[in-house]
Amino acid sequence: MRLLFQGDSITDCNRNRENPFDLGHGYVKKIQAALPNHEVLNRGISGNRTIDLLMRWQKDTLDLKPDVLSIFVGINEVWHYHYDQKVLTPMMYEDYYKNLIKQVKYLLPNTKILLIEPFVFPIGVYQKSWDVELIEEQAIVRKLAQLYDTAFLPLQEILTQKLNEHTMADIADDGVHPTDLGHEIIKDAILDTIKPWIGA
Repeated sequence: MRLLFQGDSITDCNRNRENPFDLGHGYVKKIQAALPNHEVLNRGISGNRTIDLLMRWQKDTLDLKPDVLSIFVGINEVWHYHYDQKVLTPMMYEDYYKNLIKQVKYLLPNTKILLIEPFVFPIGVYQKSWDVELIEEQAIVRKLAQLYDTAFLPLQEILTQKLNEHTMADIADDGVHPTDLGHEIIKDAILDTIKPWIGA
């Protein structure tokens, strides 16, 4: 099976984008190690928002015809707005996200889709003013998963539960980008979710 992971820097994780088979150093690489008999592709790009995914969706998703597609995007909509005044509202986020899903549903009806909600911890680069948009985005991803009958990963809840064992900095030392431990947790959560699809 072909598994494709789409998103921003959390997915990208310093991959060599000139090598289409490079998986970076994060959760995608860990998934490949756990699933050596499946093809795993990483098309995350640092800094991307839903609008950026939409602009490259044909080449980087539809043309690749994945059996399983994971979409993990949203934190840059909030971050870039508050830091760089690049406006992409939750309403726009929802519209662009719907477009991404609808294209896959129409053109690749057999592709299984996993939506991962964006997360943040209140440390490092985090600003409390992010809360309003981020919580709205998380609700949007959950709603879209129900609307389009996709799998959904409540990543904020999963990572927050791990604070019983670890500190926030252990999991994402700047509040946004996972550490190796954070990527390990994300890998395990994704594998648990897609297990029925891949026969693992």
